[in-house]
Amino acid sequence: MYTIVDLETTGGKFNEESIIEVAAYRFDGSRIKDQFISLVNPQKDIHPYVEKLTGISSKMVKTAPKFHEVAKRILEITSDSILVAHNAQFDYRILQLEFKRLGYDFLMKSICTVILSQELLPDQESYKLGRLSRSLGIPLKDRHRASGDALATVELFKILMEKDIKQEIIKKSIVEFPGESISSVFKNTIEKLDNNTGVFYIYNKNKKLIYIDFSKDIKNKVIKLFTSKKFIPKYVQNNFKTLKVHLTGNINIAILKALHEIKTLKPKINNNVDPKIFHKTEKPDILNELNDFILTFNGTKEDEKSFIYFKSQKLVGYGYFNLFNNINSEDKLHSRVVKVDRSERLINFVHKLIFEKKYKKLLTLKEIYKKSNIE
Repeated sequence: MYTIVDLETTGGKFNEESIIEVAAYRFDGSRIKDQFISLVNPQKDIHPYVEKLTGISSKMVKTAPKFHEVAKRILEITSDSILVAHNAQFDYRILQLEFKRLGYDFLMKSICTVILSQELLPDQESYKLGRLSRSLGIPLKDRHRASGDALATVELFKILMEKDIKQEIIKKSIVEFPGESISSVFKNTIEKLDNNTGVFYIYNKNKKLIYIDFSKDIKNKVIKLFTSKKFIPKYVQNNFKTLKVHLTGNINIAILKALHEIKTLKPKINNNVDPKIFHKTEKPDILNELNDFILTFNGTKEDEKSFIYFKSQKLVGYGYFNLFNNINSEDKLHSRVVKVDRSERLINFVHKLIFEKKYKKLLTLKEIYKKSNIE
């Protein structure tokens, strides 16, 4: 038995959101057996963007039941079933958040139809619900309302079940929530790790990259990943086979490298990045004043420096230099640079670095060529 769920929330700061509408359809694989749809009074303001997107206003939810008044019905309709949602990590996180406020630990097996669609419908241009529905001929009424989106997800899930004749891929996609104990495989992996700074990569049993993350303390981050009850960590736990590590020497290069590789390598699942890192900032004045320069940071060894390189006021990439290397030309500098994708997130991140002066030194290329090294 499955329960297909969609939630609309107030928006706002991460983990401070509240539900404003819930739709849940209990589904046996062929028919809807039960349903629950309700507006919810969040007892806080709805973000203007959400009001515009959903059409749900504060006035509409003023007389709606509060979450604690619908919590029992949600538990009833989801009992002894697998939660299914499009981008399930969002809906699951919000349900956990709301129930945690009531002192209840909400745990369910879950399936994400985004991930499942990527497996069973590999040639789609987009896996957003609206575009996927249009591509597959799924009727989608009341877009960005819980009921409309949940019903479209029911129809999508039917198609996915038909595609997966033996139900093998669907079974493998179920994120399970076992007890607190940590498996011997995880323990052996953790024991091999050190408390270093860098990027780590997780692969599944088919040797496919499924997750990339970064940390100042990789060992501690991996322990949290292997013991968390949240949706994405559980997905990683259930599909884990091997872990690889790349040390960077400092967290800023780790973030830059991870963001670039998440964009280019497209691991199956990633939500690891704190959105605070990417708050949009104005272009720093220094980018209008200088053309070619680098920001320096610690390297992976005492006699090494890492750097982020800007050319013609634009981010190019990052690299490493041994302190004893001569750098007397642009060619030598370029030979050390790993180019990165200039996504909006990366641009916001490096702008923030410059504003907050989170680097060792800022050096123009003229200064570097004159000294022939990076100090």
